[in-house]
Amino acid sequence: DKWNQIHQTFEESQVELSVSTFIHHFWLSRYEYITEKKLYKALRKRIKASQASGFLEDLEKESVIYRYIYEPMARKWNKDDFEIRDSLRAMNLFRIKQQLPLILSVMSHYEDHALKAKHVRAILGAVENFHFKFTAIASQRSSGGISFMYALAARELHQANNGEAKIKGLQEFQNKKLASKLPTYAEFEPGFVELRYSSQMTKQKNLVRYILTKIYQKNSTGISIDPDQMTIEHLAPEKPAKSSGLLPEQVASIGNLVLVNQDLNNKLANKEFSEKVEILKHAHVWVDVVVLDAKNWGAAEIESRARLLSKDAYDNVWSV
Repeated sequence: DKWNQIHQTFEESQVELSVSTFIHHFWLSRYEYITEKKLYKALRKRIKASQASGFLEDLEKESVIYRYIYEPMARKWNKDDFEIRDSLRAMNLFRIKQQLPLILSVMSHYEDHALKAKHVRAILGAVENFHFKFTAIASQRSSGGISFMYALAARELHQANNGEAKIKGLQEFQNKKLASKLPTYAEFEPGFVELRYSSQMTKQKNLVRYILTKIYQKNSTGISIDPDQMTIEHLAPEKPAKSSGLLPEQVASIGNLVLVNQDLNNKLANKEFSEKVEILKHAHVWVDVVVLDAKNWGAAEIESRARLLSKDAYDNVWSV
């Protein structure tokens, strides 16, 4: 019955989940580092008959957690948990898996009240920010060392004797292990300034929306926004009334993009840049001073703003 419940949990998910991969990630979060091919043999060797029932109960409990790590909407979140939920969403956006043993262990401890929300927010935020720089922007390939690093941290968390030791271990992982593997700014900037989104260039839309949302949230002191209600606005319009002399790649550049609500998007419409700035100055939304202070808006200004956003992103918004 318990085994069938694990399968049912995964079958009800809107995400394609593998029971074998789940058991492998569960194993890595508690036991020695092995490949998935060697999992069955290792499991038979370690789990004795007397331990089987407890092992299966742990699998059943953590299968529910594993599902909502991949599918955050499968869990009900309270207000304190929204940042945790959003970090899980971001990891799915980045399409990463190496971190799963640690995230599974952290969320299991959270469900058992062995870790507080603030500690979970901190470590998940650090993992999110690390992979934003390392994976999403710098496109660095992670060797087996990254997977081993996460699995070891998960094991140490599981084996720590008390809450204080668990928190200390997570902080050391964040401040030493993750920080030591961050890409340099020189490795980060080229990928960031090449980010594009327009009606013709849609491949990076979700990543661009995520980036603009995080920058907005970091700098805005007003009411928190619902990202799903916000739209991406092109400062130099995609279809100007008269030629702007800009290439499609320049119009689509992240340096030409801001995040606004739908009402404001309708007001800005296809207006000239100078008209848009006047509207933005009196709107109740955060827009960076580079845009608000600009007198002209061409290729040079767009590229300059893209580099300024890149520097702010690396140093401030996605700090580990």
